[in-house]
Amino acid sequence: MTTLEELGLLKMDFLGLRTLTVISDAIKLVKESKGIDIEFDQEMKDPNAYKLWADGKTIRNIPV
Repeated sequence: MTTLEELGLLKMDFLGLRTLTVISDAIKLVKESKGIDIEFDQEMKDPNAYKLWADGKTIRNIPV
């Protein structure tokens, strides 16, 4: 990281420990409140899911 800073660049860790903890907590809350088991495809083996990520279509509008 020091080398990046010396070059004037900023390193950002978007999937840091805190983010992974939030994801884990969300999965547990969905199980507790809705009774739904969520499986996270860490290897992105599903081509349809990968295409959504690649296209930046990661937000779904859900009525509250």
